[in-house]
Amino acid sequence: MLPNYFEILGIPQDASEYEIKQAYRKKAKEYHPAVNKSPDALDKFILINEAYEILIHRNTHEIYLQDYNTAHDPLKHEPYYYWINVARTRAAQHAGLTLKEFLNTPFYRDTYMHSRPTLVIFMIIGLILLVAPFASILLAQDKIGVIGILAVIFVAWPAGLYFFVQAASGFQSMKKYMR
Repeated sequence: MLPNYFEILGIPQDASEYEIKQAYRKKAKEYHPAVNKSPDALDKFILINEAYEILIHRNTHEIYLQDYNTAHDPLKHEPYYYWINVARTRAAQHAGLTLKEFLNTPFYRDTYMHSRPTLVIFMIIGLILLVAPFASILLAQDKIGVIGILAVIFVAWPAGLYFFVQAASGFQSMKKYMR
């Protein structure tokens, strides 16, 4: 029987990517062997990493959900088996680090996601920056000239697109992960 990864991370079965990442960050800090001195901390830390890596990837998440309550062994699926081994290997490596070193790994840093208010602010900034070139053309065309308008276009649009895409992808990750 497979472990209940949702219970391990303390999340519902229809958790969003945001909820999965948030739960992982909390549990990984709590059970990292450098902080938690209980004898089973390493095993829990490895299981938390395994749960995160299986649930965060859509293909392994689907395999897990299909096989969780059945007698079918998902370890016979190559992608699933591969991700479990990757998760366990990475967790063992991270367990050997100090907590500060672990928190600075690219793997852990990539689990950070912006909150909803931050995403709303990003969306507003993005929209303002996307509209700024048009406003500058209409309102200040004579004052800033062609060079100024081009500068606004080549600075505001990429920055606006960046903020807009960050907000859109953040909101997308807050949707329920599996339906």
